[in-house]
Amino acid sequence: MTSLAEARVRGLAQRLSLDLGWPRRLGRPPAHTHRVRLTDHDTIVAQRGDTGPAVLLVHALGLDWRMWEPVMDALADGRRVFAYDVRGHGAAAGSPSPYTMADTARDLIGVLDAIGVQRAHVVGLSFGGGIAQTAAVAAPERFASLSLLATTDFPFDAFEGRASSVETDGMAAQVAQSLTRWFTADALAVNGDGVRYARERVLSGNPVDWAAAWRAFKGLDVQGKLAGLGLPTLVLAGAADVSTTPEIMRGIASRIPGARYRKLPGTPHMQTLERPELVAAALAEFLT
Repeated sequence: MTSLAEARVRGLAQRLSLDLGWPRRLGRPPAHTHRVRLTDHDTIVAQRGDTGPAVLLVHALGLDWRMWEPVMDALADGRRVFAYDVRGHGAAAGSPSPYTMADTARDLIGVLDAIGVQRAHVVGLSFGGGIAQTAAVAAPERFASLSLLATTDFPFDAFEGRASSVETDGMAAQVAQSLTRWFTADALAVNGDGVRYARERVLSGNPVDWAAAWRAFKGLDVQGKLAGLGLPTLVLAGAADVSTTPEIMRGIASRIPGARYRKLPGTPHMQTLERPELVAAALAEFLT
């Protein structure tokens, strides 16, 4: 085989791995996925594990349910682990917009209804953490616990600028600024699976969906509202996170009585894409 042909085959294999999910170990079956209907759009729910307590994973802005694949196997040991595409993302791209954080919270509860789960351990990262907090405030009875990873309980001034940027400059212009917020310099230099997946998700994103998500995130209104809910809560910070810094995450924990705060060494904003082993261990310990 010529070097050009080899390069084409490698390129095709990489593209397929991004389209179908993470590169999988030989013999490991893909997650079971099925389409569900929510109030005003369809989405995909993926599942690993068939027995035990339910865990629902909510992904970051600009990505899709597959950002959880590096940790789903570990969490599925004795649990049923679900992940879904948030409106405007992945299989739910092009869903109605504009929308609010309250809409995303209703979607989360709708996913629980669709999979027949009354109470779940809910885990959200970044935008997903905002969605999880909003849903917990609206329907705490549906939560067995809450895990907040690399997120915030208040909107950042930068959110409108990110929405405006994609409308003006397009998706390609978002790649460098997004990936440098999401990963360490070392990970970007290596350009491994997680970085390639994230880059592909940004490049293939829809500017309308992207802007709608940032503007929904601007409406986050949960600070101080989790304190009286009594939910077991884990707040998981990345020591190398330059976006939702350990200081921001420690502030969230301080406003939730009894919350556990942990800082993962060497871990950036996209925790599951660069240090999945640390995230899986911390979540498994909390969910025991």
